[in-house]
Amino acid sequence: MPSEPLVFAFHADRLYTFERAPRHSPSAFGGPLPAAISGRPFGPKPLHLIARLAGWHIPALSDNNLFDLPLIYGLTYDGCCLDYRVAYGHTVELTGLTPATSSDDRPYANFSPLLPFVPLRLGDTPSVENYDAFAARFPNMPERPPAELIVAVPPPASIGVSLWGDGDDTTIVFACDLRRKTVSACHVTS
Repeated sequence: MPSEPLVFAFHADRLYTFERAPRHSPSAFGGPLPAAISGRPFGPKPLHLIARLAGWHIPALSDNNLFDLPLIYGLTYDGCCLDYRVAYGHTVELTGLTPATSSDDRPYANFSPLLPFVPLRLGDTPSVENYDAFAARFPNMPERPPAELIVAVPPPASIGVSLWGDGDDTTIVFACDLRRKTVSACHVTS
């Protein structure tokens, strides 16, 4: 039985799906942040590492000297939109965050500061696919690709925690400019 896809990445008309791996892998879902975060102040709750994608799995990352791309989001920040730059040494410079203050009850009371760590492997991909087919999987995606690499993380059913509580129709979307090493993250919902 195939494993649930946890992360979907789209680059240059190629779809990469990531699913649970049976052993450690350079790509992962959740776990502790591998990077120090500088730049704009935020808090008091931490940002969450949603996933870490490796150049080993997506060659365009390595081609742009991004051997490890952390995908960060503020699950405890109501309506979070954030921008950051990935710098040398796995540091992250936060350049924008709205709102900058976390909530005690978002996405629900007693939400964990860390997501479960799940090693990821590539599914039966990369496969050739156009942006329209990729975007059709998720609600309210932009009509055009917002960046050269787009990563979508729908609510997982098999990691032992809900990302949104009752609102599990929400998908986190990361728009990544590989040359500039910048990431913009927001969420879409039906």
